[in-house]
Amino acid sequence: MRVRTGFLAAWVATTAAGIAISWAGVGDAMRGTALATPELAAQAPVRQGRPPAGPSPEAGAPSAPSPSPSASRTGTGSPAARSTGARPAPSASAKAPSGRVRTYVVKSGRVVLELSARSARLVSATPDSGFQAKVWRRDGWLRVDLTDGTHGSAVFATWKDHPPLVQVYEY
Repeated sequence: MRVRTGFLAAWVATTAAGIAISWAGVGDAMRGTALATPELAAQAPVRQGRPPAGPSPEAGAPSAPSPSPSASRTGTGSPAARSTGARPAPSASAKAPSGRVRTYVVKSGRVVLELSARSARLVSATPDSGFQAKVWRRDGWLRVDLTDGTHGSAVFATWKDHPPLVQVYEY
Protein backbone atom coordinates (compact mmCIF):
# COMPACT_ATOMS: atom_id res chain seq x y z
CA MET A 1 0.00 0.00 0.00
CA ARG A 2 2.84 2.34 0.86
CA VAL A 3 4.55 1.69 -2.48
CA ARG A 4 1.36 2.47 -4.39
CA THR A 5 0.83 5.70 -2.44
CA GLY A 6 4.43 6.74 -3.11
CA PHE A 7 4.05 5.93 -6.81
CA LEU A 8 0.77 7.88 -6.98
CA ALA A 9 2.33 10.91 -5.24
CA ALA A 10 5.31 10.88 -7.63
CA TRP A 11 2.98 10.54 -10.63
CA VAL A 12 0.76 13.44 -9.46
CA ALA A 13 3.78 15.68 -8.78
CA THR A 14 5.36 14.89 -12.16
CA THR A 15 2.09 15.41 -14.02
CA ALA A 16 1.42 18.71 -12.24
CA ALA A 17 4.94 19.93 -13.03
CA GLY A 18 4.51 18.97 -16.70
CA ILE A 19 1.18 20.77 -16.92
CA ALA A 20 2.60 23.90 -15.25
CA ILE A 21 5.59 24.00 -17.60
CA SER A 22 3.38 23.44 -20.67
CA TRP A 23 0.92 26.11 -19.53
CA ALA A 24 3.74 28.63 -19.03
CA GLY A 25 5.05 27.94 -22.55
CA VAL A 26 1.64 28.11 -24.18
CA GLY A 27 0.81 31.29 -22.25
CA ASP A 28 3.93 33.02 -23.59
CA ALA A 29 3.11 31.92 -27.13
CA MET A 30 -0.49 33.10 -26.85
CA ARG A 31 0.51 36.53 -25.55
CA GLY A 32 2.49 37.03 -28.76
CA THR A 33 -0.58 36.46 -30.95
CA ALA A 34 -3.36 38.80 -31.89
CA LEU A 35 -6.19 37.14 -30.02
CA ALA A 36 -9.03 39.32 -28.81
CA THR A 37 -8.94 38.87 -25.08
CA PRO A 38 -10.64 41.39 -22.81
CA GLU A 39 -7.34 42.83 -21.60
CA LEU A 40 -5.99 43.18 -25.17
CA ALA A 41 -9.15 44.40 -26.90
CA ALA A 42 -8.72 48.09 -27.53
CA GLN A 43 -11.31 50.56 -26.38
CA ALA A 44 -11.66 53.34 -28.94
CA PRO A 45 -14.54 55.79 -29.16
CA VAL A 46 -16.86 54.93 -32.04
CA ARG A 47 -17.90 57.73 -34.38
CA GLN A 48 -20.97 57.55 -36.60
CA GLY A 49 -20.71 58.30 -40.32
CA ARG A 50 -18.10 57.65 -42.96
CA PRO A 51 -14.51 58.43 -42.03
CA PRO A 52 -12.41 61.03 -43.85
CA ALA A 53 -10.13 59.94 -46.71
CA GLY A 54 -6.81 60.83 -45.10
CA PRO A 55 -4.95 63.16 -42.77
CA SER A 56 -4.52 66.83 -43.57
CA PRO A 57 -0.92 67.75 -44.39
CA GLU A 58 -0.70 70.34 -41.61
CA ALA A 59 -2.38 68.78 -38.59
CA GLY A 60 -2.06 65.06 -39.22
CA ALA A 61 -5.78 64.64 -38.49
CA PRO A 62 -8.49 63.41 -40.87
CA SER A 63 -10.05 66.12 -43.05
CA ALA A 64 -11.20 64.97 -46.50
CA PRO A 65 -14.27 62.92 -47.43
CA SER A 66 -14.03 59.16 -47.79
CA PRO A 67 -13.02 57.68 -51.14
CA SER A 68 -15.75 55.71 -52.84
CA PRO A 69 -15.64 51.91 -52.63
CA SER A 70 -14.89 51.88 -56.37
CA ALA A 71 -11.76 53.99 -55.95
CA SER A 72 -9.20 53.57 -58.68
CA ARG A 73 -6.36 51.18 -58.02
CA THR A 74 -3.87 52.99 -60.23
CA GLY A 75 -2.19 56.37 -60.19
CA THR A 76 -0.37 58.21 -57.45
CA GLY A 77 -3.35 60.25 -56.25
CA SER A 78 -5.66 57.36 -55.38
CA PRO A 79 -5.44 54.90 -52.50
CA ALA A 80 -4.16 51.44 -53.22
CA ALA A 81 -7.23 49.43 -52.27
CA ARG A 82 -7.22 45.72 -51.66
CA SER A 83 -10.44 43.76 -51.27
CA THR A 84 -10.43 40.39 -49.61
CA GLY A 85 -13.18 38.13 -48.45
CA ALA A 86 -10.89 36.19 -46.14
CA ARG A 87 -7.82 36.69 -44.08
CA PRO A 88 -4.71 37.39 -46.19
CA ALA A 89 -1.87 34.90 -46.12
CA PRO A 90 1.14 35.98 -44.07
CA SER A 91 3.88 37.53 -46.16
CA ALA A 92 7.46 36.31 -46.30
CA SER A 93 8.50 39.37 -44.33
CA ALA A 94 6.13 38.56 -41.44
CA LYS A 95 7.87 39.07 -38.12
CA ALA A 96 7.13 39.01 -34.43
CA PRO A 97 5.31 42.11 -33.17
CA SER A 98 7.61 44.85 -31.89
CA GLY A 99 4.87 47.17 -30.61
CA ARG A 100 1.58 46.83 -28.77
CA VAL A 101 -0.89 44.58 -30.56
CA ARG A 102 -4.44 45.89 -30.25
CA THR A 103 -7.65 44.27 -31.46
CA TYR A 104 -10.55 46.47 -32.56
CA VAL A 105 -13.82 44.54 -32.59
CA VAL A 106 -16.31 46.45 -34.74
CA LYS A 107 -19.84 45.72 -35.97
CA SER A 108 -18.64 44.19 -39.24
CA GLY A 109 -15.61 42.21 -38.06
CA ARG A 110 -12.27 42.55 -36.34
CA VAL A 111 -9.11 44.56 -37.09
CA VAL A 112 -5.80 43.87 -35.38
CA LEU A 113 -3.11 46.56 -35.44
CA GLU A 114 0.42 46.66 -34.12
CA LEU A 115 1.07 50.11 -32.68
CA SER A 116 4.67 51.22 -32.14
CA ALA A 117 5.90 54.61 -30.97
CA ARG A 118 6.19 55.93 -34.54
CA SER A 119 3.79 53.93 -36.73
CA ALA A 120 0.97 51.42 -37.02
CA ARG A 121 0.95 48.15 -38.96
CA LEU A 122 -1.98 45.97 -39.97
CA VAL A 123 -1.70 42.50 -38.47
CA SER A 124 -5.03 41.15 -39.70
CA ALA A 125 -8.46 42.23 -40.88
CA THR A 126 -11.21 39.65 -40.47
CA PRO A 127 -14.57 40.70 -41.90
CA ASP A 128 -17.81 39.06 -40.80
CA SER A 129 -19.80 37.02 -43.31
CA GLY A 130 -21.02 39.20 -46.19
CA PHE A 131 -18.40 41.90 -45.63
CA GLN A 132 -15.10 42.61 -47.39
CA ALA A 133 -11.87 44.14 -46.10
CA LYS A 134 -10.45 47.14 -47.95
CA VAL A 135 -7.08 48.49 -46.91
CA TRP A 136 -5.45 51.82 -47.72
CA ARG A 137 -1.87 52.57 -46.68
CA ARG A 138 -0.11 55.89 -47.01
CA ASP A 139 2.82 57.61 -45.40
CA GLY A 140 1.53 58.56 -41.95
CA TRP A 141 -1.81 56.74 -42.00
CA LEU A 142 -3.59 53.43 -42.44
CA ARG A 143 -7.27 52.79 -43.05
CA VAL A 144 -9.11 49.47 -42.90
CA ASP A 145 -12.74 49.29 -44.01
CA LEU A 146 -14.90 46.23 -43.39
CA THR A 147 -17.85 46.90 -45.67
CA ASP A 148 -20.69 45.29 -47.57
CA GLY A 149 -20.80 48.19 -50.03
CA THR A 150 -23.40 50.21 -48.11
CA HIS A 151 -22.76 49.72 -44.41
CA GLY A 152 -19.62 48.89 -42.54
CA SER A 153 -16.91 49.84 -40.11
CA ALA A 154 -13.63 51.68 -40.57
CA VAL A 155 -10.55 51.66 -38.37
CA PHE A 156 -8.35 54.65 -39.13
CA ALA A 157 -4.82 55.03 -37.69
CA THR A 158 -2.74 58.21 -38.11
CA TRP A 159 0.81 58.77 -36.86
CA LYS A 160 2.42 61.60 -38.81
CA ASP A 161 4.43 63.73 -36.34
CA HIS A 162 2.73 62.07 -33.34
CA PRO A 163 2.27 58.60 -31.80
CA PRO A 164 -0.39 56.49 -33.50
CA LEU A 165 -3.96 57.65 -32.97
CA VAL A 166 -6.73 55.15 -33.78
CA GLN A 167 -10.31 56.17 -34.61
CA VAL A 168 -13.22 53.80 -35.25
CA TYR A 169 -16.16 54.73 -37.48
CA GLU A 170 -19.45 52.86 -37.99
CA TYR A 171 -21.48 53.72 -41.10
